[in-house]
Amino acid sequence: MRPRFALYIFVIFLTLTLPACVKPTALTQTTQPAVLETPATPPGDLVVSNASAFVDNLGTYRVTGLVLNNSSKVINSIELTIEIKDVAGNSLLIDDNGVIEPASTFYPMLYTLAPGEASPFEFSYDTSTGTPASFNVVISGQGTGNADRAILQWENVQLVDNGLGLYYLTGKIINTGSRWAHIQGLAGGVLDDSNNLLSANLATTYTTELAPAGDPNGFDRTPFEITFPIPGGSTKWQLFLDADATDIVTSYPLEVKITSTYFDQEGSANIVGWVTNNSTQTLMVSHMVAGLYAGDGTVLDAGNSIVPVPVRPGESAPFSISEFGLVNHDSNQIALVQTCSAQYDPYFTFPSSFESIDLTAVPDPIQQDNATWIFSGNVTNSSGRNLSGITVTAMIMDSQNKLVAMGYTSIIPTADAISADESNTYYITINMDPSADATSYSSQIKVIGYLK
Repeated sequence: MRPRFALYIFVIFLTLTLPACVKPTALTQTTQPAVLETPATPPGDLVVSNASAFVDNLGTYRVTGLVLNNSSKVINSIELTIEIKDVAGNSLLIDDNGVIEPASTFYPMLYTLAPGEASPFEFSYDTSTGTPASFNVVISGQGTGNADRAILQWENVQLVDNGLGLYYLTGKIINTGSRWAHIQGLAGGVLDDSNNLLSANLATTYTTELAPAGDPNGFDRTPFEITFPIPGGSTKWQLFLDADATDIVTSYPLEVKITSTYFDQEGSANIVGWVTNNSTQTLMVSHMVAGLYAGDGTVLDAGNSIVPVPVRPGESAPFSISEFGLVNHDSNQIALVQTCSAQYDPYFTFPSSFESIDLTAVPDPIQQDNATWIFSGNVTNSSGRNLSGITVTAMIMDSQNKLVAMGYTSIIPTADAISADESNTYYITINMDPSADATSYSSQIKVIGYLK
């Protein structure tokens, strides 16, 4: 069953684009991945392979490796057990109650492994409680399941050291099959010349469901971003996917229109626009993904954000996205950005389960500090009913009434609900394009309350 999180009443993921954005074309990868070889193990085995450990720049001891399905079965629910000992052979592991335990249980990054597939794992240990001398990882549990693997490939990949102890692995996943693809998990890491996994992590930025190959809107592909600590050594990267083909997808007719793109005075990319709902239902568009690209198609970064309000039938809701982990604040990366993409995720788009109502704000005068605009004011619950929350959206328009910037805030009840006639204040800060002439700009405030 598809999750419906209550917090999405106030926050919902979004999308973007950049100066002179166009739909990027598929190009060849900019770097080459590592080539994994199946170790010489007896057929039918689920094995731990390529395990190693390092201490990152924050002093965390990280044990990493691969779980390889060398059997002829689809395996899921994999459980791992780890021992970490000091030089005297004593366990350094401590449970939640502060009691030393001989071993700890954890899990690989991917849930399901088809025959021949591998998943990274990582276990982190705080060295402030002792210096590890050895570790041992074994498989302590597993189940069997089913898999109908999607036909996916990756392109335009790059691996970048951000100068702060982290690698950024970015690229594009493309569905080359004739059916929808559902990505349950995506992980990436780096290996040494002997194919020992040195460091890895799960991706949190990518589109979960990809349309069949050749989708006219380009929704058969998604940019991704994976960050993980730099272990030193080789920079051979590798991706790991848990993704199946599916025919059970609900794709709503949504249109994403970018109206403004800029870098603000803090060096953050800002992509602003509208999401239009052409369906007959009020929708929560809770995940959209964006990519930033170099001129040769290399994926420089990927990000997501939230559509802060439900999108009613035939209406549009504003969005803005500015969270890009690698490109933001990095002048070298900013200089490379040429194009971008934006898409919504069908898996995290669904009919709203609550009723919303328009309210009116009493705004204070806008405070303008160079390219920063600050909106504040008061909102009264005039609905006559209790509310579970309120979203206040501030929009800045140019002389042609084009949306150039936006921001929002959520008002959460201090008790069980926002009662009838209760008043609350709001405060929204919007960083503008410092090079823009804002003398002809105007603003709008829109307030939506959620009936309890």
